[in-house]
Amino acid sequence: MLMPSSHTTLRETTYSQLHIDAARYATDDFNPFHDKRRWQSIAGNPFAGPLVLGFQQAAFLEDAVRHHRAAHGEASLLHRHRLVYSNYQLSFAGAVLPGQRVEAEVRGSRLEIGDRPQLNNRLLLRADGAPVLLGFKRESAEPVLAMCSAPEVAGVSDRSYLPDGRTFLKRKFVMTGNGKTFLLGAGVEPSDYIDEIDERIGFPEMFPLSFLSCALMERGLIQGHDFAASPLVYAAHRYSVNRLLMGRLASNAPLNLLVGEPSVTGEGPALRHTYPCRIVLHDGAALASAELVLAPLAALQGRTAD
Repeated sequence: MLMPSSHTTLRETTYSQLHIDAARYATDDFNPFHDKRRWQSIAGNPFAGPLVLGFQQAAFLEDAVRHHRAAHGEASLLHRHRLVYSNYQLSFAGAVLPGQRVEAEVRGSRLEIGDRPQLNNRLLLRADGAPVLLGFKRESAEPVLAMCSAPEVAGVSDRSYLPDGRTFLKRKFVMTGNGKTFLLGAGVEPSDYIDEIDERIGFPEMFPLSFLSCALMERGLIQGHDFAASPLVYAAHRYSVNRLLMGRLASNAPLNLLVGEPSVTGEGPALRHTYPCRIVLHDGAALASAELVLAPLAALQGRTAD
């Protein structure tokens, strides 16, 4: 019987401002932390330049896991145990700037068999040797984050609230061109996922998830948030993704990005705003659930960023 590999997989890359621009333009992320013209206007910004997007970093880790699975023949484990959900838990411990040497590390896989089978990997991203993103990816038969039934969104306008008055809707469309551009920005070979001649269209999990940053920003604009005067940064990401639906995602498919009201915990350096998010397809099927945890830059004293 095939067992998961205990070996560690390492991948390296270096980002430039062009990589940052490619990723943010592909996903409509207009956070000034990534903007080469606006980053200096952020109040109390301790960073010496525009930052690599959090979802760029996560996409590079996702691709490192894909290489790990392929190198050790672990795809059959996912099929055999019906592990159809990808779950990520990531904590931001620093920031990545252009020119830094970035290393993704995927620790050896650990298979748990029982009522709830899982295949787990510890993940770590370093920038010039310092940890900046750490956590794990867990393949499971059931999602870690609940895939709640979707509300009716067909008649709701883009950039507006659902009838409950609490859930913000941002509508985006999946395009192969944007997908390839996002992968390029993430330091990942786009043709490994999307190649029209080979009739291969397989969007990475982080591509639709990355639109959630745009949804959060759009929600903030409507509420009058000043992103330069009151900067927010990512502290943690948690996602559950339906891999079966990801495999069927076609170009030009609409995505309904739903952002709920945040729960607020802690105070001072421990202050956190956790936004519950969902990505719903046109037929109401839940592609992903997410929890995006943000904190005021001042509270983190420059230690974490998107």
